[in-house]
Amino acid sequence: MKSLQRRLSVALVISLIIIFPTLWWLTDSTMQDIAEKHVVSHLAQEAESVLAATQADKTGKITLETKQTSPTYLQPFSGQYYQLHSDGEVIRSRSLWDMELAIPDLAEGEKRRLYLSGPRQQSLLVMAYGYNRHDRPLVVAVAEDLSPTLAFIKPFQSRFMLIALVMLLLLIIVQIIILNSVFQPFKRIKRQVNALEQGEVDRLDTDVPKEVSPLVEAINWLLDGLDAQEQQPVQLSHNYLNALKHVIKPPVAELQQLPDEKTGQSGPDTYHSLQAQNADAEHVFESAFWVDPDPSIIGSDIEREILTLINVLESMYQEKNLDITFIMPQTDVLLTGSEDMLELSGNLLKNACKWAQSKVRLSVEIDQTIHLSIEDDGPGISETGMIDLAQQNIVLDQATSGYLLGLTTARLIAQQHGGQLKLRQSDDLGGHCVEVVLPLA
Repeated sequence: MKSLQRRLSVALVISLIIIFPTLWWLTDSTMQDIAEKHVVSHLAQEAESVLAATQADKTGKITLETKQTSPTYLQPFSGQYYQLHSDGEVIRSRSLWDMELAIPDLAEGEKRRLYLSGPRQQSLLVMAYGYNRHDRPLVVAVAEDLSPTLAFIKPFQSRFMLIALVMLLLLIIVQIIILNSVFQPFKRIKRQVNALEQGEVDRLDTDVPKEVSPLVEAINWLLDGLDAQEQQPVQLSHNYLNALKHVIKPPVAELQQLPDEKTGQSGPDTYHSLQAQNADAEHVFESAFWVDPDPSIIGSDIEREILTLINVLESMYQEKNLDITFIMPQTDVLLTGSEDMLELSGNLLKNACKWAQSKVRLSVEIDQTIHLSIEDDGPGISETGMIDLAQQNIVLDQATSGYLLGLTTARLIAQQHGGQLKLRQSDDLGGHCVEVVLPLA
C-alpha cells in the first residue's frame, strides 16, 4: 500500500517544480517586454527627429541634414541606425555602413515593429513609420541594438533564478515539515493501535482530525462491543457447552451399544477392545464438556438454554436451512431440572432436525403438568415402528437406529421424572410428533 504522505509530498514537489519555471518565464518575458517598450518609445522620438531633418532640394530630391540628428548615427556599427525610403530612393545612416535593412513599404500613418539582424549580427529592434512629407510618401525606419538592454536585464534574470531556486528548496522543506505535522495524529493512532495490540490501552484517543474521526469512533465502538461480550456472565459459554453436549451425546451413546450388538459376531478380543475404546470416549466426552454449573442458572433459565441449543442445531444443519420454531409461555413455575430438560429436548430436537425437510417446531405448554411437543415435516415412522416403541420392543436397524436411540433416551428421562412419552403423526407439519408429559418440579 502506498504511503499517503509520500504521495502528497511528490504531488506538491511536482506542482512547485511546474509553478516556479512558469513564474520565471513570465517574469523574464515581462522584463523583456518592458525593455522593448522603452526602446520603442525612444525609437519613436528618433523617427520624428530624423523626419524633421529631411529636406527637398530644387529638383525634388530628398536629402537629410545630419547635423540635426544624433551623432551616434555617424559612428559605424554604433547600435543605432536609420533608413529612409522615398520613391525608390534610400538614405541610410553612416552607422549602417554599407548594409541595407529590409524595410517594407508603409502607407501614411502605418507603423511596423520588426526584429532584424544588423551589422555584425546585432539583434536589432526596428520601428518603421509611414509619413507623407514634402508632398511625397516617406518611410522612416529607426533601429537599435537590443544587446545592451538584454545585457542590463541579464543580471536581474540570474538573481531572480537563484532566488527562485532557493525559494523552491525552502518551500519543499516547509511542505515536508507541514505534512509531518499534519500526519502526526495518524502516527499517534498507529502507536495506539500497537499499544492496543499489546494490551496497554483499551481505547483509541478521539482527539484526531475530522477526516479520520469516524474511523476511530467505529474502532472504539467495536472495542466496546468486544468488552461487553467479554464481561457477559459465564452463562453464555455454559449454555453453548450444554447445547453441544446434548447434541453429541446421542451418537456417543449409539457407539456404546456396539459391543453388545457385535458380541455374537466378533471374538472376545474385539469385544474387550470396543469396551475399552467406549470407556475412553466417555471419559474424554465428560472431561471436555464438564462445566461447574452455576446454581443460579440451572433450573432457572431453561428458555435461554433451549434457544442456544436451537442455534447450535441450526448451525449443524445449515445446508437444510431449517426453520426451528420454539414456543414457550412466560411463567414463574420452576420446571424440571434444566439439565434433564435440556437433554430431553436435545435428543428429540436432534432426531427432528435429522429427518425434517425444512421445519421443526418445539412447543411447551404448562398447566398442571408440562407438555413438551416436538414436530417435524419429515417422513416420520411407520405404524409398525410406533407399535414396537410403545411396547418398548426396540430393534435397532441401519435405517432408523439414530432415530430410535434418541427416542429411547428421551423415554428413559421422562420415566425417571414420572412422565411419559407418546408418538403420533404431526397434524400440522405432517411428519413425526413426539409428546412428552412431565410433572411440575
